[in-house]
Amino acid sequence: FLLTVLTTMARQSVAAAGAAALAAPAFLLPSVEAPSRALSHEATVQQPIVNTAGSLRHTNCVAVAVGLGAAAATARRTKKAPRASLVVRQAEGRLLRPRDRTDGHGWVKEDPDFNAADESAVSATHTIELKKRPSGIKRYTHGMDGKGAMVMDMNEKARYPGDPIGQAAVAGVKKGYVVKSVNGTDVRNWDFEDIMDLLEDFIPDPDVQSTAAFKGGAQRVRKHQQVPFPVTIEYVEMKPMEKSAAAPAAPPGAWMPRLSGWSDEDLMKERQRAMAMPEPAPGYNGPRYTKAADIDDAWLERLKQFQQTGGLIPKKDAYLLVLDVIAQLKSEQTMNRVQVGPGQKLTVFGDLHGQYFDFMNILSMAGMPSPNTPFLFNGDFVDRGSWSIEVILLIFAMKMKNPNAVFMNRGNHEMLEANMIYGFAGETGAKYDLDLFNLFSESFRNLPLLHLINNEVLVVHAGIPGPRPRVWLPGQTHDPEDAVPVNARATTLAEIASVDRYTELTPNSYKEAVDSAPRTEEKWETDSRMIIDFLWSDPRGGAGYGPSYRKSRGVFMFGPDVTAQFCRENNISLVIRSHEVKAEGWLKDHDTLMSVFSAPNYLDTGGNKGAFLTLTPGPNGKLQASPTSYTAVPHPDLPPMYHQNYIVNNHPHLTRQMRKKQVAQADDFGDSDFAGYQGPDEWEEVDAGATLNAMSS
Repeated sequence: FLLTVLTTMARQSVAAAGAAALAAPAFLLPSVEAPSRALSHEATVQQPIVNTAGSLRHTNCVAVAVGLGAAAATARRTKKAPRASLVVRQAEGRLLRPRDRTDGHGWVKEDPDFNAADESAVSATHTIELKKRPSGIKRYTHGMDGKGAMVMDMNEKARYPGDPIGQAAVAGVKKGYVVKSVNGTDVRNWDFEDIMDLLEDFIPDPDVQSTAAFKGGAQRVRKHQQVPFPVTIEYVEMKPMEKSAAAPAAPPGAWMPRLSGWSDEDLMKERQRAMAMPEPAPGYNGPRYTKAADIDDAWLERLKQFQQTGGLIPKKDAYLLVLDVIAQLKSEQTMNRVQVGPGQKLTVFGDLHGQYFDFMNILSMAGMPSPNTPFLFNGDFVDRGSWSIEVILLIFAMKMKNPNAVFMNRGNHEMLEANMIYGFAGETGAKYDLDLFNLFSESFRNLPLLHLINNEVLVVHAGIPGPRPRVWLPGQTHDPEDAVPVNARATTLAEIASVDRYTELTPNSYKEAVDSAPRTEEKWETDSRMIIDFLWSDPRGGAGYGPSYRKSRGVFMFGPDVTAQFCRENNISLVIRSHEVKAEGWLKDHDTLMSVFSAPNYLDTGGNKGAFLTLTPGPNGKLQASPTSYTAVPHPDLPPMYHQNYIVNNHPHLTRQMRKKQVAQADDFGDSDFAGYQGPDEWEEVDAGATLNAMSS
């Protein structure tokens, strides 16, 4: 887990803003056979489901603590998993998907490991009587072998005397308790599904139905009927896990990310430095980049073939390409406007997350961008997957060949905070050198945040603007009735277009994104808060605004009434966003809101399909959106986040002392792309208060 290097770039001093860097020697990929350009039988092309003139309709439908995040544990968990597996985990032949059950119980990737049958891990036993269903327990999770049941979420107090959904809390149940026995029957070695069938205890929640990543449910034979209530349950309390060792202090002269912005003069000096870099070694047979005019269709095909056999373009060329992209992005707007005419089509891609070989499969279906077939990449190009460098350099090369036919939105993983945790920083360090990461960060800060297509479809990475006034309500729950109502008026597109996008967010940004009472915001505060919404928010099934599962404060979920108001008052017909895993790669979350996620079998564990959307003008000139879904393809045997080892081994001063969480609701670096209930990261800093923003002070 990589430490997030944090920057505080005050909005008032935007010109001085800056961020971080990383890169190093080339790690060659094992060669793989290039995917065929034919449409795979596993891909599903669906008829348009969106006619923006009217309503949407279906027609076919080790754990070394190096920062915060869940990726290191994910790599550890999945390193021996079959590459072709499209399920989250497999235990004794059973398919275990996250949040697979419609009752809301199930595993999400941040849940703690536990062995329900391990007596040595038990610190106490508690006998509880629950009188009737539902008892107030919202979610159980299972152990890594698919057995046992741990309380992960519950109502922690009664709302009034005799509150039925407060009875578990009143009886003494706590988060982290593991079921030992039910009416005297020891169930610690039972399959999770069987325990859930026996208890049949859940609170109906519309967000489980509206945002759950996997709705289909595993097909299985029920072995146990529900036990009658009252029921006596023995719970065991597990011992806390040991803390990790403290991170070493930074030695003199140790590399640190760049914490100041880049002026035009700085960029010119960096270009001069790049020009003076050595030429590639004799025998190099890949494409060369010196300027945008070098790139044509043949150049791009050569780059793809070269990358698929483990090739990296020379460091000198990579520097020049990123510098040219920075110059191009500086000329673009916070909200770019794109026109798609008759006979043209725009393809929108969701999160790619460094899954290069899936990206190759996508291009075999979607083709390559051109003036008549432009592409829009909707953020999260990098992090998580171990081929982020290959993905981003290919996208950047496409951009420089056709700057008016390749568009990019910034995602929450085009940020220094995320890149230092979730793999891109370490990968850049492992494949080039650390200073190149500084330039990538500068390019990401200049990315647009939104694109408006034909003045009718808005594309943004995560979501739409949050509540105004933006007041923190301690204790606000995910109950659909416990909501902040829609705004008196929707934020206008003109207000959105005026946002100053050049910034980095820090943990303090989220804490400061809400107030204790209504007040007048300064523009830089409003801008920062909208950027958080554009990069982090999620839709929900309930009305109004509610708290996010991603972070403890500052991020909101928004309901269908919020989306409807925003579209109606801005005269747009559809919002397209990404940011969340979807079972089919796409989902109609609200009547005028669609999600698209393009990384299939996310993190090698997701079990999801990927998808892209094609926007074409219909007979009446209004845009129609057609999804294409596909499954994952094999890739070389590297786990997610593989290259973060570069930071662990070469820059231990960037690590933090961490401990594994037993149970929590949210944290300041929460980043689960799985839709629905975003659990906590598995690790937390031992002394967060002392160092959380040390890098930016």
